[in-house]
Amino acid sequence: MTRRVLLVTEDPSAHVALRDTFSPLSAEWGADFSRGGPEAMNYLKRPGYDALIADAHLPANGCAELLTEARRRPPPMARIVLASPGRMEVIGLVTLAHRMLPKTCPAAELIGAIQRAHSLRELLGSPSLAALVGRLASVPALSAVYTRIAEELAFPDFSLAAVGGLVSQDVGIAAKLLQMANSALVGLRKPASTPSQAVRILGADLTRTLVLAVDLFSRYNPHALKPFSIEALWDRSQAVGELAATIAAAERAEEQVVRESALGGLFLDIGRLTLASQLTGPYKEILALMRKENLDAAEAERRVLGTSHAEVGAYLLGLWGMPDGLVEAVAWHHNPSGCPGSAFTPLTAVHAADTILAEGIKVNPDWAYLERLGLRDRYATWRKLWQERTTRDERET
Repeated sequence: MTRRVLLVTEDPSAHVALRDTFSPLSAEWGADFSRGGPEAMNYLKRPGYDALIADAHLPANGCAELLTEARRRPPPMARIVLASPGRMEVIGLVTLAHRMLPKTCPAAELIGAIQRAHSLRELLGSPSLAALVGRLASVPALSAVYTRIAEELAFPDFSLAAVGGLVSQDVGIAAKLLQMANSALVGLRKPASTPSQAVRILGADLTRTLVLAVDLFSRYNPHALKPFSIEALWDRSQAVGELAATIAAAERAEEQVVRESALGGLFLDIGRLTLASQLTGPYKEILALMRKENLDAAEAERRVLGTSHAEVGAYLLGLWGMPDGLVEAVAWHHNPSGCPGSAFTPLTAVHAADTILAEGIKVNPDWAYLERLGLRDRYATWRKLWQERTTRDERET
């Protein structure tokens, strides 16, 4: 079945480049071209587009209007924006697009991005996941504290004092934000002693995402979920995030990839927290099955529920507007071969970190995936990084 993509740009050279990119893919992707404005809006009224690739620099805020309309129309389509570096008008597009890429990016990078984004939409639209989400009493909503912080951070000239004050209103969130800001998970160059300092050093995007993580883990009663342990899940999530960031840095990945690797580890098992809190009976059955047959959580969940915490967590992150790189790291961390592409991404780092830290469970890395990326031989080096860190920590204590 041919997928359909709408390509929108007024730039003649970009128009030619996009035609050259998609011409060899005509059997897989049917491409429609528009120069923007009302014409592009009319194209969007046609059903069945799987993806939209739009030039960030359409006149009269046209790209924002186009992305907003694409987001509103079912079924969900992958939204990718091509932007020139250093242009301020792209700031407001970040929350509307799944991916932001430079206009001069190689054709292979653009194709890989659209294939991964489309595959993620398909994964999150699977019938088994929809059935499980339908069983939840309610889909976890963003809290008032997080929403107020996110609204303030959305302004380019947001107030450090205002955000710090909002964070300080919740002692638990403030303490954990400072803990993470000063941990190896984030890797700040200088320590922060107040929420405002942490916000200044972390920046808006990282602060918003870390506050979301802290907020989600803080809203549940640990005693009500036993034998499921929120504390153990939180500690392990931080460890996976820290190792994932270390692996990404060792591979000399871009700073955004390193950060999303850390955050991917932090949100790795948010789906488990949701399932354990809302499906307490079935999840106790899952925990018993894990102990009895020495299974990992994902396998036990699939046997009992038909899908796993990975898909549930990715669904929630997508619902909350998190970046696709972060969402796909959570969605495929147990099965990275299911994600198209051959480049190192946050998924690579998170999958490796998760398997390295899977103590006492028979979990192996996806060797075929690492082979596809040409990174099979690097796994031993990544494992050594964690062993060295563990040995160093033991000596310091």
